[in-house]
Amino acid sequence: MPLIPLDGGVVDAAGIRTFALSVQTGTTPFRNGVNTNTLGYNGSLLGPALKLRRGEKTSIRVQNQLDEETTVHWHGLLIPAEVDGGPHQVIAPGAQWKANFTVNNPASTCWFHPHTHGSTGRQVVMGLAGLLIVEDPAQAGSELPGTWGVDDLALVLQDKRFTPLGQIDYALTAGDRLNGYTGDVLLVNGATAPVWQAPRQWVRLRLLNGCNARFLTLRLGNGAPMLQMANESGLLAAAVTRQSITLAPGERAEALVDFSNVASGQDVSLLAATATGGMSMGMGGGTGASEVTAMKCRVSLPRQPGAITQPPSAMASAPAVAASVGATVRTFNLGGGMMSSQFTINGRVFDMGRVDLAVPAKTIEIWKFTNATGMAHPIHVHGVRMSLLARDGAPPPAYEHGLRDTFIVQSMETVTVAVETAEVASPTPLMFHCHILEHEDAGMMGQFITV
Repeated sequence: MPLIPLDGGVVDAAGIRTFALSVQTGTTPFRNGVNTNTLGYNGSLLGPALKLRRGEKTSIRVQNQLDEETTVHWHGLLIPAEVDGGPHQVIAPGAQWKANFTVNNPASTCWFHPHTHGSTGRQVVMGLAGLLIVEDPAQAGSELPGTWGVDDLALVLQDKRFTPLGQIDYALTAGDRLNGYTGDVLLVNGATAPVWQAPRQWVRLRLLNGCNARFLTLRLGNGAPMLQMANESGLLAAAVTRQSITLAPGERAEALVDFSNVASGQDVSLLAATATGGMSMGMGGGTGASEVTAMKCRVSLPRQPGAITQPPSAMASAPAVAASVGATVRTFNLGGGMMSSQFTINGRVFDMGRVDLAVPAKTIEIWKFTNATGMAHPIHVHGVRMSLLARDGAPPPAYEHGLRDTFIVQSMETVTVAVETAEVASPTPLMFHCHILEHEDAGMMGQFITV
């Protein structure tokens, strides 16, 4: 089982925690000994998990060793627009870029990936994705599993398809342009159906849907429940018992799973299926299977010292964003996609030179996203604190409470969110967009500044 390496950085003489990322080419033997051309951060495929700490000054140096432009977007981090890593912070081939900021997120699992307009989808599917693990001293406690790779496991789920010669196939079809790129092989941490040696105890799974377009529904093969303890922006107030967890591209979730009563040596599979509302193509070597084994948890290790005996009844969740009566309401209409038309937001296709909104800094507004298309769209908003208020006027389920940065808007649905803007005004644009990467690349994106 390939583990995502945890990088704690180095604290320099000024007390700044520093990290170094190299964006580079490489080869990866996915199958049959074929060396597949891939991209990675500090390696040939994917990247590390950078361990951040709330309140710390942090500096991340990025060296672009590719022969093309790239950016690195810190998906979910509440940082200044100038270092957000969106399409305006381009790193030229051979150039270096540095992001300096103070970590201001609660404990959460965020991630980083390219955001180069027009080539985000290709660069991500070639392997550019890494994790950001935020710790918050105010939320610290021994009641959650926290030994990296032992009882705290990060899983990056992505689908790909390959050419007959074993190279990643990103030749977009008409279906890809309409629905987003989908592969027929599901990878976990860059491997097909890996086996993880798990301890006989409660474990923590950090789940990232890193697919370009596929919506994933995940469940355990033995029918046991998963206790969702966090969504992408932090802990829930209490864990929610779920038989399955659905994630759109860009969404994350953390779940507690109990292996205490599993017989030693027994496998518990994590199964994945395409969620309703997303693409309908099968996975598993082109077999068209509706559900595949993403990975196997082989319960073979003894209970670890200090393991929890039961999940916490309550957790130190960050407060949700609440809008007051009279707050400014903005509407966003998701349209297009019919008769080969482009997907749009409020009838417009993204223009790097056009600012769509100027919103006051340090304020809370209500944003309503209405989806008039025939498919679901995951919406991601950069650089804001955000919480769901309603789905078609009804309160969201408990597992969607708390802070969010990415959320699904189903076909013909209206989702209302409370948005708290950055404390400091900035002329640098931030993005709001569909996180189906082919839609984003084609222009289903807008940008706003704070004033």
